[in-house]
Amino acid sequence: MMITNKDNSKADTKGNKTRQLIVDTAAKSFSKKGYLATPLKEIATSVGMKTGSLYYHFSSKEELMEEVLATGMILIKQKVDEEMATLNEGASFQEVFKTAVRGHLKAILQHPDYTSTSLRNYIQIPPSVRDALHAKRVSYEQFWQDIITLGEKQGVLRKGLDTRLLKLSIFGCMNWASIWYKEGEKTIEEIATVQAEIFLHGCLAE
Repeated sequence: MMITNKDNSKADTKGNKTRQLIVDTAAKSFSKKGYLATPLKEIATSVGMKTGSLYYHFSSKEELMEEVLATGMILIKQKVDEEMATLNEGASFQEVFKTAVRGHLKAILQHPDYTSTSLRNYIQIPPSVRDALHAKRVSYEQFWQDIITLGEKQGVLRKGLDTRLLKLSIFGCMNWASIWYKEGEKTIEEIATVQAEIFLHGCLAE
């Protein structure tokens, strides 16, 4: 039987869907049980396949974890870029900052398993996996550093501010929202506004 391009296309589409299902399932398992306590056999069973079939898509648990973490970072960057595209040219630091916070929170709260996987498994993640994602992490951190630099140039941020600690504090505040967030209590937009206001204006009454 001749295999046509249409047949190949269908096979590729099915393979991509299966691969994504594996990644989504792994993210859920890693976020709840942890990397070390989650065997590939368990992930394969959850997807409805044998472990050997899973190896067709991923050669090792390390490669699967790398894909999960990389996917999480991509989802965040895509949502942040989407929100940033709504800004007018020449937007102020405050507008840029609030928009970036909103985009980041939307991503992590809409895809909590990916964020929780990163938070819960940081110590467990093999060094090779961390190294493989280093460039993506640095690139995203630089995006936030550029926002902070904008605030410095516009004279909005006070002089002498430790921007590295500021950046880490922002990430910590936003990322841990995936742990305590409960749908229906406050909207993502409301949480983003409150967090942005705290960083921009603090907690003390003027």
